[in-house]
Amino acid sequence: MKSSDQIKKFILDNLTLHQRDIIHTAIRRFGISRQAILKHMNTLIAEKQVIAHGKTRDRIYELRPKVNFSKTIDIDTDFLPKAIIKNHILPHLSSLSKNVHEICEFSISAILNNIVDHADATNLYYKLYLTHKDVHIILSDNGKGMFGHIQSLLKLKNTQIAAVEVAKGHVTTDPDHHSGDELNTVIHLFDKVTIDASGKSLTFINETQDWLIDHSTQQQGTRIHLQIKPGSRRTCQEIFQKLFSGGHQSVRIPINLLKVAGDELVNSREQAQSILRNISDLKTIEFDFHNIDLIGPAFADELVRKTKAKNQVADIKWINCNETVDILMSRALTRFS
Repeated sequence: MKSSDQIKKFILDNLTLHQRDIIHTAIRRFGISRQAILKHMNTLIAEKQVIAHGKTRDRIYELRPKVNFSKTIDIDTDFLPKAIIKNHILPHLSSLSKNVHEICEFSISAILNNIVDHADATNLYYKLYLTHKDVHIILSDNGKGMFGHIQSLLKLKNTQIAAVEVAKGHVTTDPDHHSGDELNTVIHLFDKVTIDASGKSLTFINETQDWLIDHSTQQQGTRIHLQIKPGSRRTCQEIFQKLFSGGHQSVRIPINLLKVAGDELVNSREQAQSILRNISDLKTIEFDFHNIDLIGPAFADELVRKTKAKNQVADIKWINCNETVDILMSRALTRFS
């Protein structure tokens, strides 16, 4: 016999994916009557953890947010990120555990300072949305789109290659004053991060270490959506040590970011050349072929040839590839070794 707390926890943990059938899902899970599950659901509603819409068997349930707050602030001479965070944002995050609170505070500070230094924005919109299951933080400005700004200053081919540079980490448009480490750190602190800017949407999923890219309706400004579970045990210290203990000696380049919806083949020498910026001082260069079914021989040859030309001593590796990709990369490495 499952306890009331176990049943309620199951409902809360699974409600987001089962808004229309959570009652039947719980019945199948625990083997008890509909009336018994409804009793626990009604308790959650009374406790203001769940909201119900509709009547009887057609009801739809959703998690009631613990925090649902948004605001738009002008960015002018009086805009001070530290004061904004302390007075307007952190009070809404007080229920979070120490480690998650620290992650949020560090990351919001890093992003706001980046907006002030680089975006030329006139306003900031932020939204805080906390439920039993997730913490969502959205920060959006109306300034220069991140990928367009990077493309312009680094003289890259397009905004898609700018997104690849963000995924590689340590990208900066002002190397005399910024290392480019903070954005990369923020991305690895959260369960999921999505950056929408300059017509592109770049997502990092921490659990699988996957990068995804798609088209976005966001043309002006940059929108960053941070997501983490309230019960996450991740800490700033852990991620800082993971990213910086060995110095900047390696890079993982996700090849799938060369494809946007509708593209099928990664085939050209130009594509290979476009992703090899800033690799000359690295000890390890790792190409990630996750979600890549096929590459052309020209792409493999150019990838290895240009990597060797830029860095003769680096250890070249490739991961998450099928047999065909492995054969082409092995052939190319043998030719140019």
